[in-house]
Amino acid sequence: MSTQTEFTVDAAKKRALREQLYTLVGRAVREIRLTRVNWPDGYRWVAMAVGVGGKEVPLREGGLHHVAALILRDAFPHANWTRAQDYDVTTGILREHLVRTPASLRGERR
Repeated sequence: MSTQTEFTVDAAKKRALREQLYTLVGRAVREIRLTRVNWPDGYRWVAMAVGVGGKEVPLREGGLHHVAALILRDAFPHANWTRAQDYDVTTGILREHLVRTPASLRGERR
């Protein structure tokens, strides 16, 4: 298991991933968020696409969310796939998804 939380690809791979995701989604996206979900038949990776305007792009048809997740898992085999991941299409960086605790819950005041 890897302890690295960020992975990047070279320019050619980044371009190839952007083209694959564009073809899959049907439009340009800026981010893919990957989460492991427990379905009745076991765990599966699903993806949420975020368009260039910042709104979610639905990936409901034919399991496209699962295909997007598989594309990125194949591209980043050394990532810690027991954790959620976020892929930035522009930079080609895959980062472990971190949920930040709000300052108010950490005892900080505004």
